[in-house]
Order: sequence, then C-alpha cells, then structure tokens
Amino acid sequence: MFAAIRKHQTWLWGFIIAAVIVSFVIYFTPMARQGRGGGGRRSQFGTLNGRPISRQQYIDALGDVRLSYFLRFGSWPDDADARRMGFNVGQETQNRLVLIDRLDALNIQVSESAVAQWIIDNFGGDQPATAKAKYDNFVAELRQRHGVSEQALQGFIRRDIGINHLAEIAGLPGKLITPRQATELFQEENEKIVAEAVVFPASNHIASVQLDPAAIGQFYSNRLSVYRTPDRVQLHYLRFDVTNYLAQAEAALARRTNLAAEIERIYLSSNPNAFVDTNGQVMAPEAAKERILNQTQRQQSLAEAHKAAALFASAFETMTNLTADTFVAQAAEKGLVTALTQPFAETESPQGLRVRENFVSMAFKLTPEYPVSLSPIRGEDAVYLIALKQRIPSQIPALEDIRTRVEQEYIQDQAVRLAREACTNFVIQLTNGLAQGKTWAAIHAEAGLTPIALPKFGVASGPVPNWDRQVDLNQARRAVRTLDAGRPTDAISTRDGGMVLYVKERVPVTDAELKEELPGYLAKLRQTSEYQAFNDWFRKQVEQSRIDTGLAKEETD
Repeated sequence: MFAAIRKHQTWLWGFIIAAVIVSFVIYFTPMARQGRGGGGRRSQFGTLNGRPISRQQYIDALGDVRLSYFLRFGSWPDDADARRMGFNVGQETQNRLVLIDRLDALNIQVSESAVAQWIIDNFGGDQPATAKAKYDNFVAELRQRHGVSEQALQGFIRRDIGINHLAEIAGLPGKLITPRQATELFQEENEKIVAEAVVFPASNHIASVQLDPAAIGQFYSNRLSVYRTPDRVQLHYLRFDVTNYLAQAEAALARRTNLAAEIERIYLSSNPNAFVDTNGQVMAPEAAKERILNQTQRQQSLAEAHKAAALFASAFETMTNLTADTFVAQAAEKGLVTALTQPFAETESPQGLRVRENFVSMAFKLTPEYPVSLSPIRGEDAVYLIALKQRIPSQIPALEDIRTRVEQEYIQDQAVRLAREACTNFVIQLTNGLAQGKTWAAIHAEAGLTPIALPKFGVASGPVPNWDRQVDLNQARRAVRTLDAGRPTDAISTRDGGMVLYVKERVPVTDAELKEELPGYLAKLRQTSEYQAFNDWFRKQVEQSRIDTGLAKEETD
C-alpha cells in the first residue's frame, strides 16, 4: 500500500547498510532540497482532521519519507527516481502525516531504551560496541555528505518504532486465524492437480490466412490509434564525457588529505559481505576499498564534467533570443563538437545515450521560443547540454508507408482468430464425446491432437519445475481451480490462440505434509492477514482524516 511502513526495521539493514554507506560517496542530493522552492515562505501545508498542517509537521513527514527512500535505494527521491521506482513522494508524505497524527492521538511514546535497542538490532546484532561504532560512522557520514542531523535521524527512528507498534496493534485481528481455518486453506492450495493440455497456436494457421486488400485496409482503418506516432523531438547535444575529466578528478581527490581515512571508514561501517566480485565471492578488504575508491573517482569525474558543462553554458546567460544554431556555433568556436539524436518520444530514451529520465523530461520542455537548456544534465557516463533541433508532431502514417507492418499484424491477428475457432470446435467435440461415454484419450486421438502432459501443480502461486512454456501457468491454475477430476475446461483464449485443459486427477495433501508444513503456513498466513488488517485500518484513517496537502505539489522553502 505504501512504501514507508515495514513490520520490523531490520527489513533494510541486512543488505542495505553497505550500499547506503557507499552511496554517501556516490550520491550528492542533499536532504536540504526539501527546503528549496520558489514563492514566499509557506507556514501551512493543507489540513488534517480539519486542522492546519504546520510547516514543521510537513517537514518532519517529508524528511522521514525521503530518508526512508534513501535507506532503501541509496539515493534521494527526486522526480526521476520517484517515477522509476513507482514512489510517489507526495502520497507517501500524506501517509506519513496520517500515521504521525495517529501516534500523537494515541499518545504512543518511544523510550530511549527502544531507540538504543533499534540501533543494536540494526547495526550490531548482539554486539552493542560494534553497533555504536557503526552508528556513529553512519551519523557522521549522513551529516557530512547530506546535511542530515542526528536529531533528524533519531526523530525518524522514533517515529518508525512507534508506527511499527501501531501496525502491530491495528493488525491484531489478522492473528486470529485458527489452525482449522489454516488447515482448510492449506489443503485447498496444496492439493496437486494432474492434467493434460491441448494447445492451439496461431503459428499452425498462418499459412491459411489470405492477404485480401480490402480486409487489410479495414484492419488498418480500425487501428489508426495504434499506428499513430507520438510527438517526438530531435536534439543537438554537447557531451562532456567523464573519461575526459579523470585527471581533474584525480587532482581534486589528491587535495582531500583524509580520502584514505574516509574510504577506510566507509568500508568499516559497511557489511563486508556486501562487496562481492563478478563470481559472487566476497572481496578481500583491499579490493573492496579499491572499488569504493573507483566509485568515488567516477563520481568526481562526473562532477568535473558537470563543472565544464556549466562553464560553457554560462557564456549564454546574458544572450537574448538564443537559438540552437548559436549553441552549435559557440560549441564549434571552442573546439567542441555537437551531435544529433535520433528523434525520440517522451516514453523513450534517445538511441545510443545512457541517460536518465530527467534528460527526456528536459528535452520535452524545450520549445522553438526557448530552444536551449543551460542546465547541465547528468547521464550515466557523461554530462549533457541540449538544444532543440526540431519537434515532430504526432501523425498517422499512410497505409502504403507501413504496409509491411500492417500486413504482418493482420496475418497474426487472423491466425490467432483461426486458432481460437479451432479450440472452440474441439471443446464442442470433446463435450459431446464425453457425454457419449468416450474417453479423453480417444477423443483427442480422434481429433488428431497430441496433449501436453503437465507436471503436477497446485492452485497456489509459485513456480512449477519443468513447466511447459506453451501453457500459461496462471491461466491453468484459474481454469482448473474448482474443476472436478475427469472434466475439461472451456475453451481458454491465450495470447497466441487457445487451449483446453483436462483434469485427470486431484491428489490431496497427505497427513505427513500437513503435519510438517502447517505450522509455517499458519505463521505466514497470520502475518499476511495482519498486514491486510493494518492496511484496512489505515485506509479508514486516511478517509476519516480528510487530509489534503495537494499531494505535495510544492516543496518547502
């Protein structure tokens, strides 16, 4: 439902501590960004339970959300990251505000001992001294690299402990599932089904499809929206490759007299097992430190490339009526070579460039009136400046321009239709034959069809070893869930045609399986139900709170 809540805080530290500490060298988006913005200084950020949300309330909640994201993914949730990870910062902040409000309303207090135990659990296991050292290093790096104080971190920890406690209380009804209920569900989900499938693939009917010009024209006309090309842009771009700035990066790092100590501290603060080589083997300490150093050097090279791009862009700041041609000419005067992208849509990345979503977003903000962006854009291996070459509007290509594509899609569409008709006809034959007392084997043999013997499977989710890829496992599970042995399914439409399944046998769970697996199943079922109970409770709290922040469309000053 929402990303911030987890039952125990150990959800992240087992694998993320090392990645997070290393990310202090890699990422440089400060938490202070939550204080950036235009306009005047806001003192109110919507309402909650009919009361104004204060600036401090909003900053605390937003800070918690951003820090939670950082701990999970190793970067701060800027717009590109949020879209890529499906993480809505505004929605998460609203959720956090509601939960914090519930903590206050229920007067849930978190003791110093609980915070101390959290630190021990997440940083040192049963070694308090180790936990303290790692925590201190973590706090130092968090403050030095990202401007996040220990007070902010402690506030986050306290609120998360309280929210976890709140989740346990709200989720309590989920623990009330009885062993009898669990037994019935386990038996239903783990009963094994022995079945065979007959598939009707479109490939068997391609040769039967006739290319009728009138039909193809109608097929094209019915799918004009499919063939419409989206708006696209083509850009001039100037690339500042990181490899051209390695010397400057090395010089900058050489001026950091404490670099070796920083790398040592990062390594010691990390989980050594997180540093693995290409074979999955844990790296020796020196090799791990070398990797940290290389990551640091690469990020410094990217920073140097960014400086060079910004310096070039500064020459345009006082110009009026800046054009793309001026951009290209200025680059040539300085011995820099611009290049052209292939046209690309807003949902695509430019061909051949290792860029992030902010590159595409910036490209589509360019207009003929404002064709040049003076903001350097960081990619994976370079920094870019861009200018608009042309904007290509959406259009529907003529049939003759895409005839080959249309004909191929028409053939596939008709072949699928014929395959499904064949499947439906076989089901009629099968139903009639079974009613006449014929066997499944006799009927499919009479039709000249060879069934696929499927491995035993249950209706619960999860992989099945040696499953035949011609049959969609999830479709098969849904189709046979309530089907008795000796019965076929109806005709099932698949992406590639159709299929029919015949249930030969349903094998019940044995007493030995039930005795061995029921305890673990019951525990998992209760945990899942506990989460669901909490989710139901939380949805009601959000509705009753009538919270409205505009989904954080604006950031604080």
